[in-house]
Amino acid sequence: MGEVIKYIQLPFLFAPEKLQEELSSLNTEWIAHFNKLHYEGEWSALPLKSYGGSLTNVMPDVGATSQFLDTPLMEQCPYMKSITELLPGEKRAVRLLRLKPGAIIKEHTDKELCYEDGEVRIHVPITTNEQVEFYLEGERIMMREGECWYLNFNLPHAIANKGTTDRVHLVIDCIVNDEVKDLFEYKQHDIIKKVAVKDPYSANDKLQMIERLKEMGTPTANELIKKIGASISSI
Repeated sequence: MGEVIKYIQLPFLFAPEKLQEELSSLNTEWIAHFNKLHYEGEWSALPLKSYGGSLTNVMPDVGATSQFLDTPLMEQCPYMKSITELLPGEKRAVRLLRLKPGAIIKEHTDKELCYEDGEVRIHVPITTNEQVEFYLEGERIMMREGECWYLNFNLPHAIANKGTTDRVHLVIDCIVNDEVKDLFEYKQHDIIKKVAVKDPYSANDKLQMIERLKEMGTPTANELIKKIGASISSI
């Protein structure tokens, strides 16, 4: 067996203020997380892409890969939708997960939820604080607002929100395909270059993204260059 990726910060940096604006605009009731044995306090979710496009189903795994559809909430969040579409791989569940102050998620593992087993879970923090403690196999991982992270949830992990504000992440499940493999193989653990992504995208932002992607020089990066370049109409 080859190297197992424990975690990796992916080369994207999104706009926290835009994510937070869309989050605050959602006037809907959060759904308590289904696995009540794993947490104490309030841990809840909103589905942006779910099985059949259901607004009440926040299950990430229903044994199918082709029936996950955008919910009406996704249409209310165009920036989050653009992030989901930017990331490679077939998307399964896309959710907002909220951990309220004082809540904890007990240490547990999520079987077959890792790059090596063919499915990755991507986290984009929307709101967080310095007192959020996320531990993956005993190592504390600090994820900042707007960053983009893959974590191997096959490994033991636990979270405690010891702060006074909500921790809300955009969580995207993707099936591993060649594009995902291409992106993950460019994972220089010591130095990860961040790509500035904002909405609305300025021409300068897009040009900076293209330059960073050119440095990667991978097929996936080239496809992203084409997608971003096609959208520049007024440079």
